[in-house]
Amino acid sequence: MAGQIPSLKHALEQSLHELGIERRLKAEQIMLLWPKIVGPAVAKIASPAQCKNGTLFIDVADHIWMQELKFQERDLVRRLNEALGEPLVRRLFLQLARTRPPMPEPLPEAEPPSEPTSHPDTPLDAEQELDLEREVAKVQDPQLREVLKDFRRRLLQRRPSS
Repeated sequence: MAGQIPSLKHALEQSLHELGIERRLKAEQIMLLWPKIVGPAVAKIASPAQCKNGTLFIDVADHIWMQELKFQERDLVRRLNEALGEPLVRRLFLQLARTRPPMPEPLPEAEPPSEPTSHPDTPLDAEQELDLEREVAKVQDPQLREVLKDFRRRLLQRRPSS
């Protein structure tokens, strides 16, 4: 039984090699090795899509990075093949990624504005309220009209009295 294990291992390795699966498995390793080979900055903007007949297809975020990676092609091919332990990649085919750009990060929540300490809010008199109503009367959208009226009221209330 112990003698059968090495021969089974050899038979499996030979079968994988003859079917071309061994090379495909190596090509799949590129996906895992990519961030280590190119570094985190490049891994964010470029990722291997597939390896076919010695050509590694790489999805790249934009044209500028495509050009930069084209300049580095020879070095990248060398580093990939060294990591794989055999000359599996002969050239790179850089293509513009067909994915949507990442969503922008949300802006940090703004702190509420501090209340001015120089003068307190003074209520508007009836005449000022009437003027305020006239200013926003032409605004069709009722929600927008209320927002504008509130904004204008706050401005008038904070104005220092003369």
